[in-house]
Amino acid sequence: MQEINVNELKPHPKNDYFFDDMVGQKWKEFLDSIKTSGVIEPIVVTQNKTIVSGHQRVRACKELRIENIMADIRIYDNEDKILKDLIETNLRQRGDISSSSLKMGRIICELERIYNIKNGNNQHTTNGLTQEDIANELNISTKDLQRYKKLTTLIPELQEMVDRGNLTTSVASRIIARLSPTDQKQLILTYGKDEIEKATQKQTQKMVDEMTRIKNVNAGLQLKVNNKESEINNAVTNATDKLNKQIAQLNSEKSLLERKVKLNQGDSDKYNKLKSDIDFLTQQKTDLSRQITSATELAGLTVRLQNVLEKELAPIKYKRCMDILNQNDVAMQNFIDVVGIVEKWLSDMKKYLPNGNIIDVNCKEI
Repeated sequence: MQEINVNELKPHPKNDYFFDDMVGQKWKEFLDSIKTSGVIEPIVVTQNKTIVSGHQRVRACKELRIENIMADIRIYDNEDKILKDLIETNLRQRGDISSSSLKMGRIICELERIYNIKNGNNQHTTNGLTQEDIANELNISTKDLQRYKKLTTLIPELQEMVDRGNLTTSVASRIIARLSPTDQKQLILTYGKDEIEKATQKQTQKMVDEMTRIKNVNAGLQLKVNNKESEINNAVTNATDKLNKQIAQLNSEKSLLERKVKLNQGDSDKYNKLKSDIDFLTQQKTDLSRQITSATELAGLTVRLQNVLEKELAPIKYKRCMDILNQNDVAMQNFIDVVGIVEKWLSDMKKYLPNGNIIDVNCKEI
């Protein structure tokens, strides 16, 4: 036990993470008590003068210009022991915990980690504690314990809303905390923080239901596009292989004809006919090469289709969507039309490919 100048003490960096400062009438009564009776219970500090228990007492001393305070200096050999004392001594000292619902959830999770209590498992640990024991220590039900824990799964933006009291514990834990972090972000993008903060539990559930329905629709559309993309790529690959084989055959025939021309130079009519055949085959080769280029361009259709998908689904992803689905909105119809174009193109491709030909399509039109 040692008397220490309050200005030499350092707050523990996790104290504000778990506990709120006393405010209002409670803080005024606390100040009056210290002003009248002084600090009765010594604070607890580490060997390097970091406060473990007593942040509010030190804060009061500074406000009342009390320079020194009695401290119980303890030697710690690891951070978990410090965190355990930080939480448990504060719980004992404060009685009525000055913590928000979110910070209560953090306390619960930290105690479960320290005591190695598995999530959803109420069996005794090596320390003999269960979730029910922690709930009793916090003077809450095990049901409330689970609700508080769910708040710690919220993304930072939603945690901040809960911490400020702008989002109720009930709505946050029972509805929003069930969403994945990605869907929580999407909820904010879709409706905005202001609307989420004003919503009742019923309204929030409706938002989540709407967003889930749109997510399922988007997933179905995306799957459809992915399937078409695969079909397009396979069709183009097969067509390109066939064209390459035809070109190789033409090159072989051209070489043969050129040799025949050299052997029959004296026969001008035959030479001219063979030369005409070579020109024809060369033109055929050029045409086939052009069609290969066209097929390669068609392979890029899937990339452009993906861009259209993102553009057309943007209004569906980032705003309210029930009306869009129910009224067959233009944005949704545009997307359906794009898929229809791809389906028609594939149908045409399949019609021509069995004969070894390839449809000549203007990619820019598509």
